[in-house]
Amino acid sequence: MPEEEHTDNLEERVTRLEKKVRFLEQALHQAEIRDKDQRQVHTPQEPDLEFEETEPPGKRYRRDEGSIPVGENWLNWLGIGLLLLGVGFLFKYSVDQGWLIPPVRSAFGLAVGGSLLGAGFVSGKNTVPRQILLGGGVATFYITGFATFQLYSFVSTSAVWIFMVGVTLLALYLAIQHDEIILSVLGTLGGLATPFMLYSGEGSLVMLILYFALILAGSGTIYLAKGWKSLLWAAVTGGWLVLMVGWANNIYSVADPLTGDRWTLQLGALYAALIFWIIPVIREVLAFRNPARWPDAHRVRSNTGESSDFIANTSVQALSVATPTLLLFYSFGLWTLSDEIRGIIALISALLVGYSYLPLRKEGLNRLSLVHGFTALILVTIALVLLLDGEVLLISLALEALCLRIIASKTADTVISLSSHFLFGLVVVWVADRLMITPGSDLPILNLDALTELFIIGIAGIMVPPYLTDKHKNLVSVYRLAAHLALLGWFMKELSILQNGQAFVSVAWGIYALLILFLGFRQESNRIRFAGMATIFLVVGKLFLVDLSQISTLLRILLFIGFGVVFLVVSYLLHKRWGGTK
Repeated sequence: MPEEEHTDNLEERVTRLEKKVRFLEQALHQAEIRDKDQRQVHTPQEPDLEFEETEPPGKRYRRDEGSIPVGENWLNWLGIGLLLLGVGFLFKYSVDQGWLIPPVRSAFGLAVGGSLLGAGFVSGKNTVPRQILLGGGVATFYITGFATFQLYSFVSTSAVWIFMVGVTLLALYLAIQHDEIILSVLGTLGGLATPFMLYSGEGSLVMLILYFALILAGSGTIYLAKGWKSLLWAAVTGGWLVLMVGWANNIYSVADPLTGDRWTLQLGALYAALIFWIIPVIREVLAFRNPARWPDAHRVRSNTGESSDFIANTSVQALSVATPTLLLFYSFGLWTLSDEIRGIIALISALLVGYSYLPLRKEGLNRLSLVHGFTALILVTIALVLLLDGEVLLISLALEALCLRIIASKTADTVISLSSHFLFGLVVVWVADRLMITPGSDLPILNLDALTELFIIGIAGIMVPPYLTDKHKNLVSVYRLAAHLALLGWFMKELSILQNGQAFVSVAWGIYALLILFLGFRQESNRIRFAGMATIFLVVGKLFLVDLSQISTLLRILLFIGFGVVFLVVSYLLHKRWGGTK
């Protein structure tokens, strides 16, 4: 029996040792993984934000969505530019000498454009000279069509229109087939400029907007497929210029604009918002779900642990703010509306934009969802300005700024943080302006204006500082100093209207200064104590500079003796209670 017990104990010990060995092996393996991950995160060769590589490792630069690296290929740009200038000078010289009749001149331009395109086709694939030659050929075709219509007039308007539209379609087709972004940009800008290059003093606004929608449809489709940022910005710039020209010619410069023209431009602006805002956001969602199917040369990878694994395209973020805001103001310019109606429209727009916050957040696009929430807040601010007035508007803006400050402290979003400071700055300027105006009420302090200003001062000095993050701790002093000075001004404004009001101001300032001083000693804060002492010296300065000349002799005596006794008593109490405080 003892022998069997000894064998059993030995087997149990061996089993326990095997378990410990397995546990140690697992712990060692996990430690190696953690150490490897830490090396990957902290290695200087791999920053937290990495751009996806779109070029072979041997390249000196990374191509950006097919854009041309101007800095390293200036000779190509210089060469093609000088060539086109030389051809232009030769063309002008031939015209001046009478060598070329109008048809020959147009044929000459077509020949130059065709030669540049041909040279681009035979050049190497995906090279900078190829991009420049193809782009130069398309640009030459546009110039030739414009000159033929505006200067020569030997071809019908419809024929030139067909030619220009054909050049646009050719540019967009070649952009897709050869993956050349410069052609898509030229095709978009040239296509949007065609109606103005071929303008003869007459035209249909409806046809202009239909043509405008057709060009943007092509650009939007290409952007959806390729994700070219330069193409998107070209469409945005050209599109809004077309809409602004339509507004200037049919609304602004017309005494009584037609309702049909208003609706035509309104529908055009809504369609532009679809191309400039909705489609890019949709592409962001698709790129997040399947980056391989919807590649984006601007995608930034993140190792911060966010579920999205990437930060949204900054162009999409910017357009998500700019497009709804521009659409709102453009719509205001089309219609004659009251401020109340405009405010309601702005509020409805804010709700529509804000509605996209939760779906984008649910998708994992945290940054893009915050941008849409921020845009909604901008539209809410516009609505408040239009709908409210006076004290209600001031309080609403201050509360909105406080909400932005709270959101910024939770999300660490720089844009929202700056926006909260900017909005608070506007509120502070407004309050400062109000404090310089003589009160309209004979009742000091207990009136609507005074209570509103005191509430705003309390928000800035008490409610905002707790929501300033560690990297904004220096701003705590800025907010509290602004609130401190505003409160002194508030006492001055409200009490100075009384008989012998300067005496009441000095008393209020003195009591307030002593409270600050006691608070500084209680919290052992040198900064607060310094503020209290500075305020006391301000009170003493006021006694000599203001009160000596503006209050009666009896009150002057009482003030000086009273402040002297109070300061002595306070000094004694402070030394007795906090004499050892540093």
